[in-house]
Amino acid sequence: MLGSILVPGATGRLGRIVVRALLDQGQPVRALTRRPQVATSLFGQRLEIAEGDFAEPRSLDRALSSVDRILLLSPLSEWLIDHQVALVEAAERQGVRRVVKISGSSWTIESADRSIAGNAHRTVERRLVGGAIESVSIRPNAWIQASLPPQIARARSGQSIVTLCGDAAVSYVDARDIADVAIAQLLAEEISPDPLVLTGAEALDIRALADLLSVHVRRPVAWTSESPTRSWSLTFEQRTIAEFLALIGEGRAAPVTTTVERVLGRPPRSVADFLSEQLQDVAA
Repeated sequence: MLGSILVPGATGRLGRIVVRALLDQGQPVRALTRRPQVATSLFGQRLEIAEGDFAEPRSLDRALSSVDRILLLSPLSEWLIDHQVALVEAAERQGVRRVVKISGSSWTIESADRSIAGNAHRTVERRLVGGAIESVSIRPNAWIQASLPPQIARARSGQSIVTLCGDAAVSYVDARDIADVAIAQLLAEEISPDPLVLTGAEALDIRALADLLSVHVRRPVAWTSESPTRSWSLTFEQRTIAEFLALIGEGRAAPVTTTVERVLGRPPRSVADFLSEQLQDVAA
């Protein structure tokens, strides 16, 4: 009999989508969290909660008792390598069978010398490949839910939308598709032998995005191009974003894959669909 699925980050944007879907399918899910009250408020009594922290090995061992599979997910931070490797090591001690890692975008990992995020995810991926647990890494492109809400807000208020990446196109992927692929790999009899690179079905530049927004807000939406803010004293988060913008500006986020359709048997959700959902009240 299979054991529980451990989901760290269950209260985050992607984690909560995965947890809800797994619970709806009747899967036994355990959340590793420092915020048990938040997890309970989101999921009620259906979710088993293990209060713990990546930096506390004993809490990881307790959380992994009777766990069969892990969704390896944690916030991007200076401690990502230490935190995720600590969980992998604990999983090996506890005899976990499978790890599905939510990794960085392929273009950051392939340019790890120019991306601290890509380097961190590449390091963890290599640790998994060299370890004792079967694993697969999921490499999502730019997330619709992280990238587009600020542009939608600007369009709704009559402002121009802004690009910091010139006219480079991006094949945005919906977080719900990332979650669905992750769940498919958690539950599959056999996992993919290679990393799964997830994108949307098309790449959109700033002009195409402005045109789509114009349809949904029912008035012309203009766009402008700005240069990213430069600073010699960037925080970790600011440096990470600056590196993302530089790589996107080179067109690294434009390639389109068919992975979502191949894994799920349906096309990926589109940017147009997301805009329609978010701007229903405008259309009404």
